[in-house]
Amino acid sequence: MDITTDRAKLHNQLKDLRGRWQQVQDVWNDPVRKEFEEEHWEVLEARVLAALRAMDQLATVMIQARHDCS
Repeated sequence: MDITTDRAKLHNQLKDLRGRWQQVQDVWNDPVRKEFEEEHWEVLEARVLAALRAMDQLATVMIQARHDCS
């Protein structure tokens, strides 16, 4: 398992999704979009950002564990 590679993939996917969401916002601008954004997009983005932070912390722990075991 290479957490650094997986983290990079997740980060890139979020970046791509943000770009696509921006495109959607350019053409979908009504109360339903705002509701979707608040109830789904913002929640998803926050969870992915939390996962990225957790992956950073886990990578640090794994590096230390490798160092301690060698």
